[in-house]
Amino acid sequence: MNREKLLPLMIYSVFLLSFLTGCGAPEKSPKETPTLPPVPPTSTSIPTRIPTSTVEPTPSVRNISLIYDDDGSRDGTVALLYLLSEPEVSMKAVNISYGEAHPQVYIQHIGRMLEAVGHQDIPLGAGQDAPVGNGTPFPDWLRQLSDNFWNYQLPNADKTYPVQSAPDLMVYSINQSVEPVTIFMSGTFTSLAQALRLDPGIKENIAAVYIMGGAVYVPGNITNLIPDSSNKVAEWNFISDPQAAEEVFNAGLDMYLVPLDSTNKVMFRQEDILPWHNGDQKAKFSAEVYDIMFNVYGWEQAEIFDLGAAVIMVEPEACDFQPLHLNVITDGGNNLGQTVVIPDLEPNINVCLDPDADLIMRVLNDVFSSTTDTLETPSIDPVIGTWSGAVFNNNFEMQISITIEDSCQLGQICGRFDISTVSCSGTLTWVGMDRELYQFQAGDKTEGCGEGIDYLVPQTDGTVMYISRGDYGETKGTLHKEP
Repeated sequence: MNREKLLPLMIYSVFLLSFLTGCGAPEKSPKETPTLPPVPPTSTSIPTRIPTSTVEPTPSVRNISLIYDDDGSRDGTVALLYLLSEPEVSMKAVNISYGEAHPQVYIQHIGRMLEAVGHQDIPLGAGQDAPVGNGTPFPDWLRQLSDNFWNYQLPNADKTYPVQSAPDLMVYSINQSVEPVTIFMSGTFTSLAQALRLDPGIKENIAAVYIMGGAVYVPGNITNLIPDSSNKVAEWNFISDPQAAEEVFNAGLDMYLVPLDSTNKVMFRQEDILPWHNGDQKAKFSAEVYDIMFNVYGWEQAEIFDLGAAVIMVEPEACDFQPLHLNVITDGGNNLGQTVVIPDLEPNINVCLDPDADLIMRVLNDVFSSTTDTLETPSIDPVIGTWSGAVFNNNFEMQISITIEDSCQLGQICGRFDISTVSCSGTLTWVGMDRELYQFQAGDKTEGCGEGIDYLVPQTDGTVMYISRGDYGETKGTLHKEP
């Protein structure tokens, strides 16, 4: 994404209007699909006995030789960008496995994105587009969105990237590595199960497997996407291919699970991620994902799933893992894909149940608010002053006044707006720009306001074009500077 030195923030905006959730998060369906119910901030706990002993992740997660394996999810893609931002991580391969995406389609989108952010040399793998056993597939409408890369046109749209079989790439990368490889899985277990079938000996050179998925002592999340499902106990990464999960669980690997029990507890608000707008382009991409989650979906707080699991892998002090023996239900029925604790058996996995949410957010802010790119901060001068005029939304005319202070700095509140026609007013924070387009985040809004993102675009005749996009559609108009 190193195309400009002007803090390119909006290059992903269309893509990100859809890019809001990952394997473990609620999904908003297209118009032809009924609107799905919101997910509560945390899941209701199921009373049970939780072990008190803990285990430290081994080996050390510093200088990680990593294979990334996702199922083409949006949250998982942000986790990939975070991992690429961590200097301790050496990315050996990027795989897309069966699950939310059609792997052969989505891996090409990943190839384009990786080239855009300067990581085009990472080997790419795509898994088979089916589970190894029975499973519950993601809804077709969601898979179609992933095929379209969330309706965003990436650079090099006609370019095709070389792709290997994901299981074959796993086997090759592990066997060729001079040091043990860590695997990060934020999707199904399909490709890893197949890799172990191809060459069971690879487990001798696997340092650890970190997994986002499952629900141990809390309800599952299948009804977030299929509201009438009778399965209340499984999580999507497991129910999509429970046979593969069970095979990996029985392979004798050193595994660390970050289930819904954990990710449900990592919450943040929009103001918590403001520093990300000052980071590099991967950071801005990630910030925009969550900005739109707040602005378009109207959430006051959000959970992070794959991204939180990625931080826990890199920062072992972020969670004390509990050793448990978990079985995966592979028979059909209302508990397909459930992760069941078997208390009297030797532990086969280490589970994060109570993460340090504050530490996770501090790590993300440290990584995403710093940059090694050479950036030039654009001048705010072209939009300083008070601007007013008529704006239109579907032929509905409104009067707006916007004031941008001359002391305005990136990432700070530096203006106000007032749309008197609909009794909407609030503050404006300058959060970024792409070329001549200035982006502002509204805050302290009155009840008449919707949820969206505001832009000011200076014109050659001395006016500015006002554009606002959100749950109200698009509002647009020309504003004149007041004396």
